[in-house]
Amino acid sequence: MSREQSSHNVLREDAELRLNQQGRAQAATQPMPHADNPQRLLHELQVYQVELELQNEQLEAARAWIEAALASYTELYDFAPVPYFTLTRTGAITETNLAGARLLGSERSRVIDKRLGVFVAESDRPRVAACLKSLFATQSDARCEVTLVAKDGTRRTVEMSTTLANDGKNCRAVLVDVSERSAREHQTRRLADAFTLAPEGMFLSDQHGIITDINDAFSALTGFAHDEVLGQHRRMLFCESRSPGLDEDIAHGLALKGSWSGDIWNQHRDGAPYRVAAHIGTMRDSSGAQCCVTRFSRHD
Repeated sequence: MSREQSSHNVLREDAELRLNQQGRAQAATQPMPHADNPQRLLHELQVYQVELELQNEQLEAARAWIEAALASYTELYDFAPVPYFTLTRTGAITETNLAGARLLGSERSRVIDKRLGVFVAESDRPRVAACLKSLFATQSDARCEVTLVAKDGTRRTVEMSTTLANDGKNCRAVLVDVSERSAREHQTRRLADAFTLAPEGMFLSDQHGIITDINDAFSALTGFAHDEVLGQHRRMLFCESRSPGLDEDIAHGLALKGSWSGDIWNQHRDGAPYRVAAHIGTMRDSSGAQCCVTRFSRHD
C-alpha cells in the first residue's frame, strides 16, 4: 500500500468516526451492497464532506503554525542584537535587521539595494570585494576586517563573517563591532614598537627578577643577545664587585614604593664594567601578574 493510499484510509476512518460521533451517518449501520444505493451515495457524500472539513482544519492548523513560526523568526531576526545582512555577489544589501541598519547609521529601507561598500572606508572596499570573491569562488566561509564610516564621520572597525546562502546566489553576513578590540590591539602594537625601538636599553622581568623580554637597545648596550638572557635573573647584568647588595636594595624599593631609580654598575658581555642610570617601575601584565619594566642608559 502506498503512503498516499494509507494517508487517505486514515483520513476516511477519521471522517467516519466524526460522522458517527455527530449522528450524521444516517445509513452507516445498514448494509449498502450496491454502489448505486441512494443511502450508500448519501453516506459517501457525507464522508467526503467531513474529509474536506478535516483537510481544511489541517490546512488551517498548518497555516497557523507557519504564521507563528514566521512571526517568531521575524522577531528573532529583526530584534537580534547582532547585525545580519543578506548580500549579493556584488555586495548589494537585499536584507538586514534593525541592528544592521543601526550599525550603518541609517533607516533599514534606505540601505536595501545599496552596496555595503558605500558604508565602508574607501581604502577598505577592496577587502570587502576580495572577501565576497573568495566566498563565492571557494564556497567556503570568508571573513575580513574593515572600517565603516557613518554620515557624521564616525568610524567603527567591524569584522565581517560571510557564509553562502542555500540558493548559492547570495550570502549571509554578520558584522561585529570590534572597535574596542582593534583599538586595544593598536595600542598594544604601539607600545610594543615603543619598547622595541626605544633608544634606551629596556627589559621586562617578572616579580622575582627573571628577565622575560628585551629590546634592541638592550643588546647594543650589554652585548647580550635575546636568547642569552631570557629566563635569567637580572643579577647577571650587575657588576657584583662594584654593586654589592644591589638586588636586595632594588627589591626593597619596589616593595616599598613600586619603583626604584639610581646608578648601577653593569658588566658587559665581554667582561668590561660600565655605569648606567636606571629606573625600574612595576606594572600588571595581561594576566594580572605583577612585572617590572627596567630602563637604563649608559653614562658618558
